Amino acid sequence: MKKPASSGTLAYTLFTLESNPSQRRFAFIVGAIIALASLASLPFAHITVPNNNAFLSALCSAVICFELITVFVLYSQFKVSRSPSILILAGGYFYSACMTILYLFSFPGIIPPDGFGPGPIMQGPGPGPGPGPGMEHSPEPKFLMGGNQSAEYIYSLWHLGFPIAILLHIVTEVKYKQVRLRDETARLMTILTGAAVLAVVAGIGYVSLALHDKLPVLMDHGRITPLAMYGFGLTTLIISLLALALYYYMTKGSTVTSSWLCVALLATVLDVGINMSGGNRFSIGWYVSKLDTFICANIVLAGMIYEFTKMYYKMTELYTQVTDSESRYKSLFAKSRLGEQTIAEQNKIIERMLESSHESIAMCDSDGRVVFVNRRFKTMFGRELSVGQSLAIYCKEMRADYGSLGDQIKQYFEQRLQPFRERVAFHKEGGELRHYECYVSPIISKDGGLLHGHLFTFGDRTDEERKAHYDDLTGLPNRRYINERLRIAMRRASEAGTSFAVFFMDLDGFKRVNDTLGHEMGDRLLQEVGALLKTGMGGYGTCARWAGDEFVILVDEAVGDIRQEELAFDLIGAIRQLDIVDGNRIQISASIGIAIYPDDAMDATKLLQYADQAMYEAKTIGRGTFCFYNDAAASSKKQHPEVGTS
Repeated sequence: MKKPASSGTLAYTLFTLESNPSQRRFAFIVGAIIALASLASLPFAHITVPNNNAFLSALCSAVICFELITVFVLYSQFKVSRSPSILILAGGYFYSACMTILYLFSFPGIIPPDGFGPGPIMQGPGPGPGPGPGMEHSPEPKFLMGGNQSAEYIYSLWHLGFPIAILLHIVTEVKYKQVRLRDETARLMTILTGAAVLAVVAGIGYVSLALHDKLPVLMDHGRITPLAMYGFGLTTLIISLLALALYYYMTKGSTVTSSWLCVALLATVLDVGINMSGGNRFSIGWYVSKLDTFICANIVLAGMIYEFTKMYYKMTELYTQVTDSESRYKSLFAKSRLGEQTIAEQNKIIERMLESSHESIAMCDSDGRVVFVNRRFKTMFGRELSVGQSLAIYCKEMRADYGSLGDQIKQYFEQRLQPFRERVAFHKEGGELRHYECYVSPIISKDGGLLHGHLFTFGDRTDEERKAHYDDLTGLPNRRYINERLRIAMRRASEAGTSFAVFFMDLDGFKRVNDTLGHEMGDRLLQEVGALLKTGMGGYGTCARWAGDEFVILVDEAVGDIRQEELAFDLIGAIRQLDIVDGNRIQISASIGIAIYPDDAMDATKLLQYADQAMYEAKTIGRGTFCFYNDAAASSKKQHPEVGTS
């Protein structure tokens, strides 16, 4: 079995549209005007005035139209929200419209003998002693339906039904506020509600019209009886007041519809109260009560139409804004398309410029993946760099001053290294050593906030490097190069809290080789020493020719004296093995002085000076050995027992 209803989000209707203070104030002013006008008529309510036959017909016809239109509007709100409480309210207005039709057709004298228009007072026959004074010549009223009591019963039950419908609406709203009927259930409930209203109206009509002679007297010669006054009238008044008080307590007039329903209930209370005060038909109180009936029938509809008009006005404004926005959007879209074309053309120009560049250029995303690369990479490095490839992996074999360039790029993307400019060396296929300069530039927006990528540029600096930083004879870095690398090493060691060592080496016996074998043989000896340093010490740091037969070795990281001793001993041993050069027997050794950063000095000049002093201390000891610098007396020395002097 299907459930009759489901819970869901509240639909946007006039029952959920919250009223603002100005709307509630306007509804209060309207209600106050109706109340003041009705109360002002109380002193004159009992005065009888001439009957206008067309008044009741016109008023009831208008009431019927307004109430049926209200039913249509309420039902449209029900179709949107499918709330049972709104359907009950629509049923209440439908009941009121049907009862108004019965009241109109059962009212005595609705078709006067002489036609419509002003005429004599027609109080109509009824139980009692007979016509009152001045009414002996009143014409007999005609009834389209029922008899003299029918209209009063219909009037009483008509006005009793509306507050009862409001009470049912309140109960249903409280108990089933979140319930939303399904479409099929909503249609079935609509049919049942309409059928129930018609059945109740038909039952009331049958009893009031067919059995009017058997009913207790509510109207005696145009005047209401105590039964009508205290039985039906007072009961209806109390229920109407209860419905008004309870509905206002529950809603506080917080929505558009609830504000005007409070005014409608107030008009119902005034309608019944003024009619009771008048006491008879065609009195001033009777006419005022009919005007209150008219107000009760159309006030909610008028409020809804007013809100609909405002909504339509706002929708019109919104539509105008949307139309203007659409026009602006089309204009902006056209400009955007033109801008896109311009940007595309500029991008093509930039790509052609990058492709024609003599430098290798790659742009990476935040993960280090290549998103753009020009064709120079294959020419420069002998292998292609593809989009989507990791630049750090591609550059792993490129040698920087401190480790692999690939490792530095990885640290940069891990945000452990700032944007850098680095000289690197790379052995191409065939063993050719080439030197490059790599620098990275983050691509950010003008305000420095948005990061668009990272641009890496590689330039071939082999010729420049060889001329400016390398010794022509040995191929080793020169004094200028080692000084720059020493400053970089000190800065990085200071930032990382590490240490490194400087070896200052001098060849023992080199002057004897020059004097006995000639300067050309001396140059060949220096070349052999340079080759030995490249192969033997290249993995530990940077080797450079300082001057003449003096060499400086910058060891990447000092890890205690033992490692430095091992390196110095291996180097001295390797130099001693250079006993034959180009078929000529030679005899040389090496003296090495060692200074440690930052233990011995924190200045590049002093560090080299202290290493030089330590080297002379090694020569003083007996040559062919090494010595650490001691800033206290420069007398601390260490000598391997297997190393002799020359």
